[in-house]
Amino acid sequence: MNRSNTGITIVNLSVAIVLMGALVFIVIHKLFAVDAKVRAVEVLEQAGQWNKLLVAYAIENEELGSFTEIGYVPIGKVAKDGESSKSDVFEYNSDLANGKGRFLAINRVSLNECRKRKGEWFAYGNPEQIVGNAVAEAPIAKCAVLTPYFELLRGY
Repeated sequence: MNRSNTGITIVNLSVAIVLMGALVFIVIHKLFAVDAKVRAVEVLEQAGQWNKLLVAYAIENEELGSFTEIGYVPIGKVAKDGESSKSDVFEYNSDLANGKGRFLAINRVSLNECRKRKGEWFAYGNPEQIVGNAVAEAPIAKCAVLTPYFELLRGY
């Protein structure tokens, strides 16, 4: 009996399905990584805008100011006092309990390895050096990797 092997076997089909599943997993994983970085850009833009307004206010008034004093309106739903807000991704706060001239952003959602409420992007104006960029402190490494240029405090 002369038999040709031109048909698809169960083994071949199983191997093809496993390979396709692995490729789909890799693509979805990469897409989520890109999505987390895109969502984290929001904090870079907000910190840059805050820093510019803080520097301008400090030059003019020779003191640091709160969000409302410097004219900074954080993105998202703003609280009545104007000193905090909540966007879809971050919660922003002027941290007035610790003094004026402060910026704090905390992630409200998990961003890949940066778990919900684990990332704190913090910056503050230096009262001894009124003129000049604020000092930025990046969050823990798993969150800081999303915003490698946060320490520069420049908006896009």
